[in-house]
Amino acid sequence: MGEVAREGTRLWYEEQGSGDPLVLIGGIGHPVCMWGEALGLLARSFRVVAFDNRGTGRSDKPQTGYSMDAFVEDTLAVIQALGLNRPHVLGFSLGGFIAQALACRHGDELSRLVLVNTAFGGPKYAPPGMDVINALLQGPHGDTPLERGVDALRYDFTDAFLREHHDVVERIVACTLEQPQPAYAYQGQAAVGGSFNMEAEVQSIRNPTLVIVADQDRIVPPENGMELQKAIPGARLGTIAGAGHMVFIERPEEFSRTVTQFLKGEC
Repeated sequence: MGEVAREGTRLWYEEQGSGDPLVLIGGIGHPVCMWGEALGLLARSFRVVAFDNRGTGRSDKPQTGYSMDAFVEDTLAVIQALGLNRPHVLGFSLGGFIAQALACRHGDELSRLVLVNTAFGGPKYAPPGMDVINALLQGPHGDTPLERGVDALRYDFTDAFLREHHDVVERIVACTLEQPQPAYAYQGQAAVGGSFNMEAEVQSIRNPTLVIVADQDRIVPPENGMELQKAIPGARLGTIAGAGHMVFIERPEEFSRTVTQFLKGEC
Protein backbone atom coordinates (compact mmCIF):
# COMPACT_ATOMS: atom_id res chain seq x y z
CA MET A 1 0.00 0.00 0.00
CA GLY A 2 1.08 3.55 -0.57
CA GLU A 3 0.23 6.89 -2.12
CA VAL A 4 0.59 8.50 -5.52
CA ALA A 5 0.36 12.29 -5.80
CA ARG A 6 -1.02 14.12 -8.83
CA GLU A 7 -1.17 17.90 -8.86
CA GLY A 8 -1.37 18.01 -5.08
CA THR A 9 -4.03 15.29 -4.70
CA ARG A 10 -2.89 12.14 -2.92
CA LEU A 11 -4.32 8.84 -4.17
CA TRP A 12 -4.11 5.87 -1.83
CA TYR A 13 -3.61 2.41 -3.31
CA GLU A 14 -3.25 -1.21 -2.25
CA GLU A 15 -1.31 -3.85 -4.14
CA GLN A 16 -1.54 -7.65 -3.94
CA GLY A 17 -0.25 -10.60 -5.93
CA SER A 18 2.14 -10.96 -8.85
CA GLY A 19 1.91 -11.48 -12.58
CA ASP A 20 0.36 -9.34 -15.27
CA PRO A 21 -0.87 -6.05 -13.77
CA LEU A 22 -4.59 -5.48 -13.21
CA VAL A 23 -5.94 -2.10 -12.09
CA LEU A 24 -9.31 -1.98 -10.30
CA ILE A 25 -11.38 1.23 -10.49
CA GLY A 26 -14.25 1.48 -8.01
CA GLY A 27 -17.65 3.12 -8.11
CA ILE A 28 -19.12 6.11 -6.29
CA GLY A 29 -17.99 6.14 -2.67
CA HIS A 30 -16.27 2.80 -3.21
CA PRO A 31 -13.01 2.44 -1.23
CA VAL A 32 -10.57 -0.41 -1.81
CA CYS A 33 -11.97 -2.45 1.07
CA MET A 34 -15.29 -2.84 -0.76
CA TRP A 35 -13.70 -5.20 -3.30
CA GLY A 36 -13.80 -7.74 -0.49
CA GLU A 37 -12.79 -11.32 -1.16
CA ALA A 38 -12.62 -10.78 -4.93
CA LEU A 39 -9.43 -8.73 -4.65
CA GLY A 40 -7.53 -11.59 -3.03
CA LEU A 41 -8.94 -14.11 -5.48
CA LEU A 42 -7.80 -12.03 -8.45
CA ALA A 43 -4.39 -11.58 -6.80
CA ARG A 44 -3.81 -15.32 -7.17
CA SER A 45 -3.29 -14.71 -10.89
CA PHE A 46 -2.41 -11.02 -11.25
CA ARG A 47 -0.54 -8.12 -9.72
CA VAL A 48 -3.67 -6.32 -8.57
CA VAL A 49 -3.58 -2.59 -7.89
CA ALA A 50 -6.74 -1.08 -6.39
CA PHE A 51 -6.94 2.58 -5.44
CA ASP A 52 -9.38 4.99 -3.85
CA ASN A 53 -10.70 7.53 -6.34
CA ARG A 54 -10.35 11.16 -5.27
CA GLY A 55 -13.08 11.89 -2.76
CA THR A 56 -13.11 8.31 -1.46
CA GLY A 57 -11.52 6.28 1.31
CA ARG A 58 -7.95 7.21 2.20
CA SER A 59 -7.39 9.37 -0.88
CA ASP A 60 -7.68 13.13 -0.59
CA LYS A 61 -11.18 14.61 -0.70
CA PRO A 62 -10.84 18.04 -2.28
CA GLN A 63 -13.81 20.39 -2.25
CA THR A 64 -13.64 20.78 -6.05
CA GLY A 65 -11.98 19.16 -9.05
CA TYR A 66 -14.36 16.29 -9.76
CA SER A 67 -14.46 15.63 -13.49
CA MET A 68 -13.97 12.75 -15.89
CA ASP A 69 -10.70 14.32 -16.98
CA ALA A 70 -9.49 14.29 -13.38
CA PHE A 71 -10.52 10.66 -12.80
CA VAL A 72 -8.83 9.50 -16.00
CA GLU A 73 -5.62 11.38 -15.25
CA ASP A 74 -5.64 10.09 -11.66
CA THR A 75 -5.84 6.52 -12.94
CA LEU A 76 -3.08 7.14 -15.45
CA ALA A 77 -0.92 8.67 -12.70
CA VAL A 78 -1.26 5.48 -10.60
CA ILE A 79 -0.39 3.31 -13.60
CA GLN A 80 2.67 5.38 -14.46
CA ALA A 81 3.91 5.85 -10.88
CA LEU A 82 3.87 2.10 -10.27
CA GLY A 83 5.47 1.31 -13.61
CA LEU A 84 2.59 -0.87 -14.78
CA ASN A 85 3.29 -1.94 -18.36
CA ARG A 86 0.06 -2.14 -20.39
CA PRO A 87 -2.11 -3.23 -17.47
CA HIS A 88 -5.50 -4.81 -17.70
CA VAL A 89 -8.17 -2.44 -16.35
CA LEU A 90 -11.39 -3.42 -14.57
CA GLY A 91 -13.95 -0.72 -13.85
CA PHE A 92 -17.12 -1.11 -11.79
CA SER A 93 -20.13 1.23 -12.12
CA LEU A 94 -18.66 4.77 -12.10
CA GLY A 95 -15.29 3.04 -12.41
CA GLY A 96 -16.61 1.52 -15.63
CA PHE A 97 -17.25 5.03 -16.95
CA ILE A 98 -13.68 5.96 -16.07
CA ALA A 99 -12.31 2.80 -17.69
CA GLN A 100 -14.20 3.54 -20.91
CA ALA A 101 -12.82 7.07 -21.07
CA LEU A 102 -9.32 5.82 -20.24
CA ALA A 103 -9.49 3.23 -23.04
CA CYS A 104 -10.74 5.80 -25.54
CA ARG A 105 -7.90 8.20 -24.73
CA HIS A 106 -5.05 5.86 -23.82
CA GLY A 107 -6.04 2.47 -25.23
CA ASP A 108 -2.56 1.82 -26.63
CA GLU A 109 -1.21 1.93 -23.08
CA LEU A 110 -3.64 -0.72 -21.81
CA SER A 111 -4.16 -4.41 -22.40
CA ARG A 112 -7.60 -5.93 -21.80
CA LEU A 113 -10.67 -4.18 -20.42
CA VAL A 114 -13.38 -5.48 -18.08
CA LEU A 115 -16.49 -3.33 -17.53
CA VAL A 116 -18.75 -4.39 -14.67
CA ASN A 117 -22.37 -3.31 -14.13
CA THR A 118 -21.92 -0.09 -16.03
CA ALA A 119 -23.13 1.74 -19.14
CA PHE A 120 -22.16 4.19 -21.88
CA GLY A 121 -24.63 6.70 -20.44
CA GLY A 122 -26.53 9.32 -22.37
CA PRO A 123 -30.17 9.33 -23.45
CA LYS A 124 -30.29 5.56 -24.00
CA TYR A 125 -29.41 4.84 -20.36
CA ALA A 126 -31.99 2.54 -18.77
CA PRO A 127 -32.59 3.98 -15.28
CA PRO A 128 -33.31 2.00 -12.13
CA GLY A 129 -36.89 1.46 -11.01
CA MET A 130 -38.86 4.13 -9.19
CA ASP A 131 -38.47 2.27 -5.88
CA VAL A 132 -34.71 2.66 -6.15
CA ILE A 133 -34.92 6.28 -7.29
CA ASN A 134 -37.29 7.18 -4.44
CA ALA A 135 -35.04 5.47 -1.90
CA LEU A 136 -32.02 7.40 -3.16
CA LEU A 137 -33.93 10.68 -2.96
CA GLN A 138 -35.21 9.99 0.55
CA GLY A 139 -31.84 8.90 1.90
CA PRO A 140 -31.05 5.99 4.21
CA HIS A 141 -32.93 5.18 7.40
CA GLY A 142 -31.55 3.99 10.73
CA ASP A 143 -30.59 5.09 14.22
CA THR A 144 -26.83 4.58 13.87
CA PRO A 145 -24.28 5.21 11.11
CA LEU A 146 -23.96 1.45 10.63
CA GLU A 147 -27.73 0.99 10.25
CA ARG A 148 -27.96 3.89 7.82
CA GLY A 149 -25.03 2.54 5.85
CA VAL A 150 -26.60 -0.90 5.52
CA ASP A 151 -29.91 0.66 4.49
CA ALA A 152 -28.14 2.76 1.84
CA LEU A 153 -26.78 -0.42 0.25
CA ARG A 154 -29.98 -2.44 0.28
CA TYR A 155 -30.49 -2.10 -3.46
CA ASP A 156 -26.90 -3.02 -4.23
CA PHE A 157 -27.61 -6.64 -3.29
CA THR A 158 -30.35 -9.18 -3.86
CA ASP A 159 -32.87 -9.56 -1.04
CA ALA A 160 -31.70 -13.15 -0.50
CA PHE A 161 -28.10 -12.06 0.01
CA LEU A 162 -29.13 -9.37 2.47
CA ARG A 163 -31.08 -11.94 4.50
CA GLU A 164 -28.44 -14.65 4.45
CA HIS A 165 -25.25 -12.56 4.60
CA HIS A 166 -26.18 -9.49 6.59
CA ASP A 167 -22.85 -9.75 8.41
CA VAL A 168 -20.95 -9.35 5.14
CA VAL A 169 -22.84 -6.16 4.32
CA GLU A 170 -22.19 -4.82 7.82
CA ARG A 171 -18.45 -5.44 7.40
CA ILE A 172 -18.46 -3.54 4.12
CA VAL A 173 -20.27 -0.60 5.70
CA ALA A 174 -17.93 -0.64 8.70
CA CYS A 175 -14.93 -0.30 6.39
CA THR A 176 -16.45 2.74 4.68
CA LEU A 177 -17.17 4.36 8.03
CA GLU A 178 -13.45 4.30 8.88
CA GLN A 179 -12.91 6.96 6.20
CA PRO A 180 -16.37 8.47 5.60
CA GLN A 181 -17.10 10.26 2.36
CA PRO A 182 -18.20 13.91 2.72
CA ALA A 183 -21.46 14.83 1.02
CA TYR A 184 -19.70 17.23 -1.35
CA ALA A 185 -17.37 14.43 -2.54
CA TYR A 186 -20.30 12.08 -3.15
CA GLN A 187 -22.11 14.81 -5.05
CA GLY A 188 -19.00 15.58 -7.09
CA GLN A 189 -18.60 11.95 -8.12
CA ALA A 190 -22.32 11.54 -8.78
CA ALA A 191 -22.37 14.63 -11.00
CA VAL A 192 -19.65 13.13 -13.18
CA GLY A 193 -21.67 9.95 -13.50
CA GLY A 194 -24.88 11.83 -14.20
CA SER A 195 -23.42 13.73 -17.14
CA PHE A 196 -21.59 10.76 -18.66
CA ASN A 197 -22.31 9.97 -22.33
CA MET A 198 -19.84 7.98 -24.40
CA GLU A 199 -22.18 6.09 -26.71
CA ALA A 200 -20.36 7.31 -29.82
CA GLU A 201 -16.84 7.21 -28.40
CA VAL A 202 -16.88 3.61 -27.15
CA GLN A 203 -17.05 2.43 -30.75
CA SER A 204 -13.40 3.47 -31.00
CA ILE A 205 -12.26 1.08 -28.24
CA ARG A 206 -9.97 -1.60 -29.69
CA ASN A 207 -8.86 -3.29 -26.49
CA PRO A 208 -10.30 -6.79 -26.03
CA THR A 209 -13.27 -6.11 -23.76
CA LEU A 210 -15.51 -8.14 -21.47
CA VAL A 211 -18.74 -6.55 -20.23
CA ILE A 212 -20.10 -8.24 -17.10
CA VAL A 213 -23.73 -7.81 -16.05
CA ALA A 214 -25.53 -9.17 -13.00
CA ASP A 215 -29.07 -10.15 -13.93
CA GLN A 216 -30.51 -8.86 -10.63
CA ASP A 217 -28.76 -5.48 -10.71
CA ARG A 218 -31.25 -2.85 -9.52
CA ILE A 219 -28.81 0.09 -9.59
CA VAL A 220 -27.57 -0.23 -13.18
CA PRO A 221 -30.12 -2.50 -14.90
CA PRO A 222 -28.39 -5.18 -17.02
CA GLU A 223 -29.79 -3.95 -20.33
CA ASN A 224 -27.29 -1.09 -20.04
CA GLY A 225 -24.38 -3.51 -20.10
CA MET A 226 -25.94 -5.42 -22.96
CA GLU A 227 -26.12 -2.25 -25.05
CA LEU A 228 -22.55 -1.36 -24.06
CA GLN A 229 -21.31 -4.77 -25.23
CA LYS A 230 -22.97 -4.25 -28.60
CA ALA A 231 -21.41 -0.80 -28.98
CA ILE A 232 -17.78 -1.88 -28.40
CA PRO A 233 -16.35 -3.75 -31.40
CA GLY A 234 -15.71 -7.40 -30.59
CA ALA A 235 -16.71 -7.07 -26.92
CA ARG A 236 -17.94 -10.15 -25.09
CA LEU A 237 -20.80 -10.34 -22.61
CA GLY A 238 -20.66 -12.25 -19.35
CA THR A 239 -23.83 -12.65 -17.28
CA ILE A 240 -23.75 -13.66 -13.62
CA ALA A 241 -27.12 -14.95 -12.51
CA GLY A 242 -28.77 -14.30 -9.16
CA ALA A 243 -26.56 -11.38 -8.14
CA GLY A 244 -27.06 -7.65 -7.68
CA HIS A 245 -24.99 -4.57 -8.36
CA MET A 246 -22.06 -5.56 -6.14
CA VAL A 247 -21.67 -8.85 -7.93
CA PHE A 248 -18.07 -9.27 -6.75
CA ILE A 249 -19.36 -9.37 -3.16
CA GLU A 250 -22.29 -11.72 -3.81
CA ARG A 251 -20.45 -14.07 -6.19
CA PRO A 252 -16.71 -13.53 -5.57
CA GLU A 253 -15.58 -16.93 -6.86
CA GLU A 254 -17.67 -16.85 -10.04
CA PHE A 255 -16.82 -13.21 -10.63
CA SER A 256 -13.08 -13.73 -10.21
CA ARG A 257 -13.11 -16.89 -12.33
CA THR A 258 -14.95 -15.09 -15.14
CA VAL A 259 -12.52 -12.17 -15.06
CA THR A 260 -9.43 -14.37 -14.83
CA GLN A 261 -10.41 -16.61 -17.72
CA PHE A 262 -11.03 -13.61 -19.96
CA LEU A 263 -7.83 -11.80 -19.02
CA LYS A 264 -5.80 -14.96 -19.61
CA GLY A 265 -7.47 -15.51 -22.97
CA GLU A 266 -9.06 -18.77 -21.86
CA CYS A 267 -12.55 -17.86 -23.05
